[in-house]
Amino acid sequence: METSEKLDCFAKDHAPKLHYAILYFINRMPGKLNRSTLSKHLYYSDGHFYQKYQRKITEMNYLHVEGMPVPRFFNELIHWMVKEKEIEIIPDIVKEVTDAEPITVIKGLSFHPRMPYDLSIFSKEEKKVLHSVASLLNGQTLLETRYFPNLYQAYVQTGMFEVIPFHVFPDGIRPHLSWKAWAGKIFRLMME
Repeated sequence: METSEKLDCFAKDHAPKLHYAILYFINRMPGKLNRSTLSKHLYYSDGHFYQKYQRKITEMNYLHVEGMPVPRFFNELIHWMVKEKEIEIIPDIVKEVTDAEPITVIKGLSFHPRMPYDLSIFSKEEKKVLHSVASLLNGQTLLETRYFPNLYQAYVQTGMFEVIPFHVFPDGIRPHLSWKAWAGKIFRLMME
């Protein structure tokens, strides 16, 4: 067995919750997630759950890689899922108009499901957090600093290829920003 096959099998066997969380997000938002947004959905789910219950849903450490938090064995698990035809990665091809004529450009790669997800491996609390992160971010990470400012700060301040630390706040309270209605420019720090 080759080294890459050993890593793929190890990732699949030792990260079942990461596997099912990936399937959940990809099925919930088909075509909306790329590598970066999927990693951030997983990170914010684990971070939010950790702040409430002092443990991670996927039980994985996250590394600061290429400007995003990536769970350990993420690439190996994605490789295995593509090989087993659980998901597929499709290029997003768009036409851009230049001065002279339209050109075809690859905008990025997006994940698409090829098999349904099963949430029975997760507890009620874990499901609730997965659903809330999927609803809040909805395949985009434009508002990540609004909903998860402390988690965003933790991964931005971590050096490249270092493990991102999770912190617990007293009494399970976590900070988040609230928008005021006046032109959406005034923030108020709230404790939940």
